[in-house]
Amino acid sequence: MTEEQELNSESEVSEDKNWKAMREENKSLKEKLEVFEAQAKVSVFKDAGLDTTQGIGKAISQVYSGDLNVEAIQTFAAEEYGVTAGADVGQQDGIREEIQDSQTRLTNITKNSVVDSFNSDDLVEAIKKSEQEGDVKNSMRLKLAAIEEAKKNSK
Repeated sequence: MTEEQELNSESEVSEDKNWKAMREENKSLKEKLEVFEAQAKVSVFKDAGLDTTQGIGKAISQVYSGDLNVEAIQTFAAEEYGVTAGADVGQQDGIREEIQDSQTRLTNITKNSVVDSFNSDDLVEAIKKSEQEGDVKNSMRLKLAAIEEAKKNSK
């Protein structure tokens, strides 16, 4: 009987080692599978016309849990978010262009409306010089600056 017990205990030890090795291998395979699934998801979303790193594409990728095929993702995006892949890119480009134009206009307005810092004597002389040169716009700007300066000094 002692031989049987020794054989059983040896086989149990080897089985325990096998189970441990199998668990470790299973864990490493699961990690690899997660990486491949993430790469496949990014690839499919890209094919569907959605960027998973920013904007609505990122939001949809975090929420979506269905089949990883282009048609299913585009259908989900259209039904849940009203996003069509081709129109979204153009719409973002249009918004970017509008922002660029607005920023340019704002910069020009700011540049034209900047009030130079003058003391009262310099301001009066600058107003006279602008009036002599016939620069009505600059003259008005300087007069408004004078009024603003007077308000600051009266406080």
